[in-house]
Amino acid sequence: MGSNQYYKNKALGSLEGNWGTAAIATLIIALISGGVSSVVSLPFGNDFTIGMSINSIWSLLCLPLQWGYTVFFLNLLRREDFNYERLFDGYKDFARTFLLEFLYVIAMMIGFCLFIIPGIIISVGLVMAPYILKDDPQISAMDALKKSWEMTKGHKMRLFWLGLSFIGWMILSIMTLGIGFFFLAPYMDTTFAHYYEDIKAA
Repeated sequence: MGSNQYYKNKALGSLEGNWGTAAIATLIIALISGGVSSVVSLPFGNDFTIGMSINSIWSLLCLPLQWGYTVFFLNLLRREDFNYERLFDGYKDFARTFLLEFLYVIAMMIGFCLFIIPGIIISVGLVMAPYILKDDPQISAMDALKKSWEMTKGHKMRLFWLGLSFIGWMILSIMTLGIGFFFLAPYMDTTFAHYYEDIKAA
């Protein structure tokens, strides 16, 4: 396995010439995930409960979209088809992608409720599950999560430091009023996708 910079450099190489596509894909996700729910809940702006309920339901419906965004960058580095339609591939396999993302969120919430460290361990231990689900059409969501946990044995601390190495870019993205995240998110996801390719082959 390479260093953090090794995987980040590989990600930059994969994104070269594709930054525009990656940023637009991120914008699409942001508009659908956040923008639509905000517009739909506008008529109920004075009713906090209804507004939160609408946002919660919409967030659940967008879970397969989050999966599609994650594996979008795996397609990119493999030089497979990564047009914008691929972002919605999760809805073609709704049951598995929805359940995977739902269980992932629940596991992280439980972990963070048990204090921050368990939440971090769970999040990095399950981070490979979306890629596993993509590569194995027969595997169940639960088995993909279990396989990710097994696959990341001995790698969880390295994955944590890999994610933490983007902290400077995160701060810079905040300073640009969030605009930087349209480039940071693809950079991070492509980096982790490259790590998956190596850990899978190991």
